[in-house]
Amino acid sequence: MTEESGVGGVQTTLHWLESGLAERGWQVTRLPVRQGRPSLWACWQAARRAQVLVASNNFRPAYAAVALAWLARRPSVVWVHGPLHEVLQQAGTSRLKIGWLRTVYQRASQLVCASQTSYDSLLRVMAGARCAAPQNLSVIRNPAVLPGAGQDDAAMPATEVMALGFVGRLSPEKQPLQLLPMLRLLPAACQLHVVGDGELMGAMRSAGQDLLAQGRLHLHGQQTVSAQTYRAWRATVLCSRYEGYPMTALESLACGVPCVSTPIPAMQEMLGTQAPLWLARDDSPAALAQAVQRCLAQAPAERQAAIDLLQQQHRLEAFVQAWDQVLTRLLQRRGKGLKQGPKQGPRQGHVAVQTDASRDDTSSGGRS
Repeated sequence: MTEESGVGGVQTTLHWLESGLAERGWQVTRLPVRQGRPSLWACWQAARRAQVLVASNNFRPAYAAVALAWLARRPSVVWVHGPLHEVLQQAGTSRLKIGWLRTVYQRASQLVCASQTSYDSLLRVMAGARCAAPQNLSVIRNPAVLPGAGQDDAAMPATEVMALGFVGRLSPEKQPLQLLPMLRLLPAACQLHVVGDGELMGAMRSAGQDLLAQGRLHLHGQQTVSAQTYRAWRATVLCSRYEGYPMTALESLACGVPCVSTPIPAMQEMLGTQAPLWLARDDSPAALAQAVQRCLAQAPAERQAAIDLLQQQHRLEAFVQAWDQVLTRLLQRRGKGLKQGPKQGPRQGHVAVQTDASRDDTSSGGRS
């Protein structure tokens, strides 16, 4: 069940999951539950044809997937991307709504979290409720992948300009305004390219007038992000208040470009062991500027070694294999067993993700 449309981190990971599962013999069908949603009868019929229902996020798609799975007597999987506890706190969610979410998650056959950070946050939400059994909770980290990332591009021409990049929504939780004082604290040779749009675009233009006039700040708006986008930068910068396991950072790493970030739990999880120098000591612009300078001053061989290890830890093949194992176990529980050779038809996996372009997945830069 899906609700994502356009661009965004959830949409990106969903694409990689669908294509990867298809290569492993799964037949994946998207069932939208918001825009273009079929009739309830058609949804129920689709659920009956499927062997397992997957919700692409833990809100509206989860409600639909769990309900349809119950009616059709099929297993359901809810994909938890962001740190739910922090998201609900930021939104001022009522106790009634939190109680409803707990009920939905308790009835899912499996909850898959995009990071240990998301897993821990989910447990905080479920505290005090009859939580799902531990075997029904798992972590499958997002992959570091981007089309063209593995190709060797021509070397960038020598230049004194040190280009930095930011990709994402210009929204309060992404804290893009923090980038402006950070940039002012960096050497004049540093320039910042912001790819994305959102409610804070006007504030970025207003607060960054001096940097725009100096040619140090470039606000590109929403545009397609490619390997070339990242490779034009010396580093990608994140300054979010919270994240689940950001695809912006993973895509940057896939392209061989380091990612500097505020020390939020998700980025500590991603970088803390292999690249601690890229983490700011706190969430202030000054600390972020210092982390950028540490990254830029790092020996190229040391920086590349960290990137190589991070790429290895976030392989697409491992991501797809982990999902395949989760879905196969659910089929085994139902007594359907594993696919036996080419004579048996493809496994039916209906990914039902509700699309809501106004919420979680609307990334102005192509990623959330």
